[in-house]
Amino acid sequence: MKRLLFCFLLSALAVPLWPLDGHRPLHVAIQHFGEDDGFSATVVQHAIQDSLGYIWLATWDGLRRYDGYRFQTYKTRPGDNCPLETNRIAYCEENAQHDIVCWSNEKFYLFNRKTERFEPYRGKRVGVKAYKAPDEVSRLIRQMKGFENIDVNVLLLDRQQGVWTYSNRGLERLALMPGTVKPLKHADGEVVVSALLTDRQGNVWTADKQGFISVRGRDGSMRWLTSDGRLVRQQAHFGWAAYHLLEDSKGTLWIGAKPGGLFRLTPNGGDAFHVDHYVPEAGNAYSINCDAVYGMAEDNSHRIIIATYGGGMNIGEQLADGSMRFIHEGNLLKSFPKAGLKSRCVWLSADGTALLGTNDGLYSVSLNKPYGQMRFYVNRRQPDKASSISNNIVMEILKSRRGDIYVATSGGGTERIVSDNLLSDDIRFRHFSTQEGIASDMNQTLAEDPQGNIWIVSAGSVSLLDARSGMATNYWHLLTDRGTAFTEATPAVLPDSSMMLGTTQGVLTLSSQTMRKSDYVPRIVFDCSTEVCLTADERDFSIRFAALDYNKTEQIVYAYKMEGIDSEWRYTRQNELNYVRLAPGTYVLHVKSTNGDGVWTDNEATVVLHRKAHFNETPYAWMLYGLAMAVVLAIAGATIHYIRTLKRELQGLQLSSREQIEALGAGLKEMLPMSDSVKEIREETDRVLSSEDRQFAQRVKDFVRDNIDNADLTVIDLARAMNVSRTVLFVRMRHCFDSSPNNYILNTRINYARQLLLEPDARVSEVAFKSGFADPKYFSRCFKKLTGCLPKEYAEGVKSSEKRG
Repeated sequence: MKRLLFCFLLSALAVPLWPLDGHRPLHVAIQHFGEDDGFSATVVQHAIQDSLGYIWLATWDGLRRYDGYRFQTYKTRPGDNCPLETNRIAYCEENAQHDIVCWSNEKFYLFNRKTERFEPYRGKRVGVKAYKAPDEVSRLIRQMKGFENIDVNVLLLDRQQGVWTYSNRGLERLALMPGTVKPLKHADGEVVVSALLTDRQGNVWTADKQGFISVRGRDGSMRWLTSDGRLVRQQAHFGWAAYHLLEDSKGTLWIGAKPGGLFRLTPNGGDAFHVDHYVPEAGNAYSINCDAVYGMAEDNSHRIIIATYGGGMNIGEQLADGSMRFIHEGNLLKSFPKAGLKSRCVWLSADGTALLGTNDGLYSVSLNKPYGQMRFYVNRRQPDKASSISNNIVMEILKSRRGDIYVATSGGGTERIVSDNLLSDDIRFRHFSTQEGIASDMNQTLAEDPQGNIWIVSAGSVSLLDARSGMATNYWHLLTDRGTAFTEATPAVLPDSSMMLGTTQGVLTLSSQTMRKSDYVPRIVFDCSTEVCLTADERDFSIRFAALDYNKTEQIVYAYKMEGIDSEWRYTRQNELNYVRLAPGTYVLHVKSTNGDGVWTDNEATVVLHRKAHFNETPYAWMLYGLAMAVVLAIAGATIHYIRTLKRELQGLQLSSREQIEALGAGLKEMLPMSDSVKEIREETDRVLSSEDRQFAQRVKDFVRDNIDNADLTVIDLARAMNVSRTVLFVRMRHCFDSSPNNYILNTRINYARQLLLEPDARVSEVAFKSGFADPKYFSRCFKKLTGCLPKEYAEGVKSSEKRG
C-alpha cells in the first residue's frame, strides 16, 4: 500500500494536478533544507521516521533529528567521553526501547534518547538494511525540472507521504500540496475591489476603486454599469468608486461611493435603471451631509440608514413626491455624538435597533424613537474592563443565522456580543484575536458561509471561525502574488454557496472544496520527559515542543495552559515556553495545536512538573516565622508596658534626669536573667545615711541573710519584703549600697560562700547549694568573677596562708 501511495505521489511530481471542477489545484512542493533549518551541508546516507514521528538522518557529520522546525545534531566532540571513533554515521534504526542504533566505522553504537549521549551497543545483532527505491520512482524524479541527469538518493517515504531525497541539490522533501487560486479581474489594469453584491436574481455585482461596476450573470455573461444607469456588454466606466452596494426590499439598487455620495438606481425595464444622485447641497439642510458613503441598511419603515465617513449616520426618507430627505446631526439628529462622524458600517435588528460602527467605537440607537428623542449609546474600549470592546475602530457588523452578532475591529480582532441588551453603554463582548487563535487582529470584514462558519477577513489572511466551538481555522497563503491583498469589500455568497472575496487584483472565489483542509492530527513531542523534577534551586523552567506535521502550508498555532499559573488557554506561534520564578509545587502543562494546514486537532499533550521547596518556602518555615514574630511582638509589648510602668513609678521620686535614665536601664536589666557582669561591693557604704536609710539597709541585709540558701530568691521577693516597687528598690539600694538589687544578692551569696569554703571538708557543690546557687558551675563562674579564682583554689589558698602564718 505504501509503495502504491509512493508511486501515486511521484506520478504527480512533473505536472500540477488541477481538479476538473476548477477548484483549488494541487502541486508538488519541494522543501530544501539548509543552514536556516540548522542543517549544515553534509552527505546523508540513511533516514528513518521513529515511533514518535521524528525524522532521523545518518550523516557524515553525526546523527541528526528533525522536528519540523530545526535539525538537532548529535556527534562526538573533544573531551566528551563519547565512544564514537568518527562522526561519519552510515545507518540508523529505532530499537524496542525507542533509542537509536547507529552504524559507524564498522561498529554499532546506541544513542540513548534520555541522556542524549552515545553508548557502546550491547543489544541483539542488527541487520543493516539500506533503503532501495523502485526504478520507476527514480525515473519519475529524473523527469522533474531540476532533477534531470543527477543522481538522487531516495531516503524515506514518511507517514504523510512526503519523499525525502538527497542529491547534489542537498537534502529535500517532496510532497503533494494544495496550490493557490488566482483572483479574477473584471477589467484591465489594477482592479481593487471595493464592493460586492449578489442580487435576488443571482447576479454578482462587483465594484472597484477605479470606478468600474460589473455585473456577472448566472450564465457567466458580463455587463457593465454606465453612469446613466444602462447595463452594456462592452466595458464601460461608471465613474465613481463604489464602497457599498445594497438591494432594498423593492428591488431598488443603492450605491454608496467615495467620493460621489449616494446613488439610487430604480429599475426602468430591461437593462436600464433610473439614476438619482445625492450629494451634499449648500443651503439644503436635509441633503446628505457627506459624499463618502461606506455602509447602508434598510429598516422596517423602508428608510435607508447610511454610514458616512465624515458625516456620521444619515437616515434617508423617501417623501411622497419620490424625493429624498436625509436626517443627520446637522438637522433633526442633534443627539448624534460628534466623535462618531467617521462611520464605517451599519446593521439593523428586526426590532428597530441600529448598530453603527465608527472610529470611536460601537454606537447603538433605537430607530423607533422620534428623531429628537433618539439616544445614542456608545461602547468604547475600556482599558480596565476585559469585557469591553477591544478596539474603537469598528469595520464590520454581522449577525449569523444562529443569532450571534459579530463585530470586526481594526487592531483588536473580532468580537461576539454576549449581552442581550444592545441599547446600553456597557455591552459585553467575547474576544477572538490572535491570542485566541485567529490569524490577524487587523480584521476588515465579515461573512457567514452556508455551513455557519464566520469568515474573518484581514489584509493577508482569512480565518474561519466555528461558531459552535469558537475555534478558528486559518488561511495565511490564499494570496501568494506580491502586492495582492484582501480589501474591505464585504464578501458575497454565490448561488452555488461559493464565497467571493475582494482583493487588490480582482475577485477571489472560494468554495468548500477550495477551503477543505487536512484532517491530519500531528503528535506533540517535547524536548524533555513527560515528568520533570526541579530542585529547590531551579526556579525557572523552559521547554520546547513541536507538532510533527511536515506538510505545513500554514504556521502551526499552539494553545497552552499551565495548571496553577494560567487560568485560561493562551495562544502562540512559537514552539518554546519559559516560566520564571516558579513557586514550589506540582504543575501540569497542557499543549495542543493546529496541524500544518491550520486546523485545530485533538492532540493535547501534557508534561507534569514538580519543583521542590527550600525550607524557607515550606509551611513549617512560615509557621516558625510567624511564631518568632509573635514572640518578638509579645516581648516588645511587654517591654513597652514595663517601661511605662517604670516611668509612672519614677514620677513620684525626686531624681535627676541621669538618675532616672539609670533607673530605667536597671529596670530593663531586671527583666533579663541574672547577668554575669557583676562587681564586688562593700557591706557598708562610705556615704552618710539617714536613720531611715540605715533602717532600710538593715532590713535588706536581714532579709537576704535569712533567705541566703533560697535559690529561687528574686528581686521581686526583696521588693515585696521591703514593701516598695522594683524601681524604688533599685533607687534606694543604689543610694544605700551603690549597687543594684541583683548585684547585692549575688555579692552576699558569694561572701557567705567564702565562709563556708573555709570549713573543714567543705565541698564546692554543697557550698553552692547552701549559698543559694542551683547550679555549681554557675556558682564557680560567678565566684571567679568576684574573687579572681575558683572556689577550690580560694579555699586552698587561704588555708595555705594560715599554715605559713
